[in-house]
Amino acid sequence: MSGARSEVLERCPTEKPKFEGIGGAVLTTGVLATISMTFALSSALGLNVVVSLLAGLVWGLMILSLDRWLVSTMRADAPRRWPLAVPRILMALLLGFVISTPLVLQIFKSEIDAQIVEIKQRRADVFVAQQQQGVTGKTIGQLRQEVANLEKVVSSGGDVPVATDQDPQIVALTAERDSERKLADQHYTEWQCQLYGGPSCPKKGDGPLARDSKRAYDKNKRRIDLLNGQIEKRKKELTDSGQEAKQVRLTSAQEALPKARAQLDAAQRRQGDLQQSFDAENLTTNGLLIRMQALNEITGKDMSLSMTRLLLFLLFLLIECLPVAVKLMQRPGNYEKVLALAEQHEFRAARGSFTAGAMTRPPTAGPANGATDIWGIWSPRTGDTGPLPSVPTPRPDDPSRGPTGTRAEHVADGYGSVEDQELRRMPDTRTLRLSRPAPERSGGVELLPDDD
Repeated sequence: MSGARSEVLERCPTEKPKFEGIGGAVLTTGVLATISMTFALSSALGLNVVVSLLAGLVWGLMILSLDRWLVSTMRADAPRRWPLAVPRILMALLLGFVISTPLVLQIFKSEIDAQIVEIKQRRADVFVAQQQQGVTGKTIGQLRQEVANLEKVVSSGGDVPVATDQDPQIVALTAERDSERKLADQHYTEWQCQLYGGPSCPKKGDGPLARDSKRAYDKNKRRIDLLNGQIEKRKKELTDSGQEAKQVRLTSAQEALPKARAQLDAAQRRQGDLQQSFDAENLTTNGLLIRMQALNEITGKDMSLSMTRLLLFLLFLLIECLPVAVKLMQRPGNYEKVLALAEQHEFRAARGSFTAGAMTRPPTAGPANGATDIWGIWSPRTGDTGPLPSVPTPRPDDPSRGPTGTRAEHVADGYGSVEDQELRRMPDTRTLRLSRPAPERSGGVELLPDDD
């Protein structure tokens, strides 16, 4: 779990406790992530404990894998560890915030449940107040008053006069009259502007535009007078004490009462549906956001709870950031030195497997026609313990040489390849030491053991 290479760590037994500690920190974060996700799913979403535990295990494995990647990519012998560690520290802090929050919520579970009841009651009171002060609430209040007035008229046989300001017909006529008055004022202003001039009327005089505005104004005035007459007639019908007026009021109330009751029932049903929908949603609301709101409210009222919450949060955050912190405090040891040697060896082996000699001939193929493989000199195969064979130098008059001066039949075995040409371009570094000439062979040269 610490991301160490086992084959390298086997060569450094003294380094094992250090990486076991890092692996333990990674395992701790994975276990805490599993517990945190299980609590979050079971309390916030209301899932089954078994389902929550399975999802928590998946989440814990993800966090464990991510923490293992964080610590394995941070080299203890890196020359600039801190600049490279900043993104990893930020990621570890983010994971710490996400994982530690459900754990803190679970610790304060009883206090949070009690506070959630108060929050839901406040929401219900606010909703009822909004329903009463809103459009639906005002409409229901007006309809109730109207039904009550109509019932009084019907029960009294028309003796009780109807309040004129609450009569639907008078209210409608009054609204229409106010609209006509606004239009009349607008047409009058336009007429005066066209007669006497103004900012929007560059030409003044009694022209066609002025006459049109006057006709519109006169039409609005006639309409206003008609509406005023209808309003006064209706008021007289509602307040007159004569027998005929009583009969008119009774008949009108009997006709309007069923309609007013139907409108009141429809408005009350709409309000009841809204209230029922809100109550159902308010009772089932038990998610993560309302629990965090409840935690903020209870810790904001009590300093001791606030300090306890802060300390618990910092504790879990520190545990979640522990793998990265331990990796940053780690000093380079023998493991890093052996790992560097292993990486160099691995690089040389990988580089050798992609050269031109390895690409032109399979590794198991032997040299043809008794010639020596040039690549075998550069990169000996594992298991070759004998001395490296010498490379014969082709003669200029060799009939087997091709037109370019190379042995055509040995190109596949290394002759004429890039390695062969580079080898021939190398300067001769052999040192010839002349010894005392032997009596039997004058001018002989003795090759010493250190000669190639």
